[in-house]
Amino acid sequence: MAVLVRDRTGRVSGILVFALGVVLLLVVFYLAYIELVASGALAGTAGGRSAGDMALFVAAKAVFLFVLGFVASAIANKGIALYQAAGGQDVD
Repeated sequence: MAVLVRDRTGRVSGILVFALGVVLLLVVFYLAYIELVASGALAGTAGGRSAGDMALFVAAKAVFLFVLGFVASAIANKGIALYQAAGGQDVD
């Protein structure tokens, strides 16, 4: 008869890594909002900048925030993979 062997430590670690990834994603979204509000891009005020300068500034911030979001989502994905890998295999 096959027995399912599960790694409790691996599953808990997977959940914790996934939660860390989700928290990092939330931090990235919060930072994006704060940066857009601080730059005046959401309010429509240029703050003495031309439209081209403002677009370049927002695009540069967007690239950095995209990289942060990508890394955070990769961490969350690794947590899910760790959780699934610790799910166990059938042992005879």
